Formats: sequence, C-alpha cells, structure tokens
Amino acid sequence: MTAGVPSPGRFREIDGCFNFRDLGGYRAGDGWTVPWRRLYRADGLHRFSAGGRAAFGALGIVSVLDLRTGDEAGQCPWTPPDGWPGRRSHLPLLAGVPDWSGGDPGELNRDDFAAGHYLHIAEEGAAELGRAVRLLAEPGALPAVFHCSAGKDRTGVLAALVLRLLGVPAGAVADDYALSERATARWEASVAGGVPDDTLSTWATVPPSLLRSDRETMLAFLRGIDERYGSVAGWAAARLGIGAADAERLRRAL
Repeated sequence: MTAGVPSPGRFREIDGCFNFRDLGGYRAGDGWTVPWRRLYRADGLHRFSAGGRAAFGALGIVSVLDLRTGDEAGQCPWTPPDGWPGRRSHLPLLAGVPDWSGGDPGELNRDDFAAGHYLHIAEEGAAELGRAVRLLAEPGALPAVFHCSAGKDRTGVLAALVLRLLGVPAGAVADDYALSERATARWEASVAGGVPDDTLSTWATVPPSLLRSDRETMLAFLRGIDERYGSVAGWAAARLGIGAADAERLRRAL
C-alpha cells in the first residue's frame, strides 16, 4: 500500500450488492501489503440498481470474473454500464447449482459440510480456478472483481487461492471469509424489509453450515488442501496448472 493513501474500508457501498469487498490491505509475503482498490470480491452484480451501476463504474474495474453456473448467468445476466471498456469472463466453478433437497440429513447437518463442499469446488472447478489466476495476472487486467451469487462460497474459494498465493496467512484468509457473515445479515434485513431477491427460493434447502461464514470453515478447507497437496501452491501446481512463474506474475500484478 502506498504511504499516505488512506484505507477505503473493506466493504464498498454498491447499491444492490451486499457483499462487495476490497481485498486490499492484507499483509502478504516478504512484509508487503496487498494494495487497495485493485482486487474486489462480490456477490451477484446483476442486482445493481442504477446507483450501484454508477458506483461500480467509478471504481475503474476493467475485468469481471463471473464464477456462477451457466444457468445462473443466463437467468440473471449482468449488464455492464454503458460504455464500459472492460472484459467479462465466465468461469463456472460448478456445472450446476447443487440440489440439497434429497440429501442425507445426517450428512448435510454436519458442521464440516461446508469445508467439504469447498474441497469439491476446488476439484470440480480446478480448470477455471487456474484460468482465473492467469487472467488476474495478465497485464492491464486490474482493477478486477470476481463474484458468484452470494459472494461467499465459490468466491471464497477463489479468494483463498489468490490470497494464499500472495502469501497472506491462513488466519487472515479465514478472517476475510468470515466477513460474509455481515453481508448475510444485510441480505436478510433487505429480504425482511420486502425487497425481492432471486436467490431466496434456494436458501430453504441449503445445509446449515453453508448458511454461515464460520472462520473455522475456511481454516478446515485450507487444512484439507494442505493434506491433499502439501500447500496451496502445491494444489495450484498439481491441479490448476499454476506454476511458480504464474504465481510470481500474480504477485507482481498485485
């Protein structure tokens, strides 16, 4: 972070979104800090109001990475602001939105269900996660935002990958993940106030641990990656096609 530049705050007020956050400010490798206003994570951009679209345009974002399924993106498309010069990349981390309605209640109600689901996303979405890292590391790709629907699960997996490749400690990655708890509370307040939402119908069958953003969930996911691959860098190299040179390009970009 440049000396004398004030922190803009973690949450950005983009009307229509509840979980639009700046990933800057975290201490990373070799004592440096992830810069503010360069990389954002978010929930569904299709919810922008007119004011939200204007606020988004003011951020100067040039890359949008949409992690939603093809059906989600087709049913709730995002329309960029008029004249937006950037690029949207569709990188679905799952083939379809999971249907939890017929699952085993004993399994779905486990406290560690969410961490296991994130490991599944890490495997099924491996190719697109690798592509996401390479896109973010391209010259001129920043500022960028990546998002899914709630901005918590698929977005959380990519955020963990990027931050750990940058050298951000696992504890700080878990702290960042846990901030989605505040976003969920904002979403619930909006729904309670009568504002319609396109994701409301799917939440009735979502497993309990996926309704929360427990810090331990992210730590358990990262431990699972370490157990399988030795480290996040090992996972990136073995499954995502992200080697040391790609990781270095990402660090230089940020």
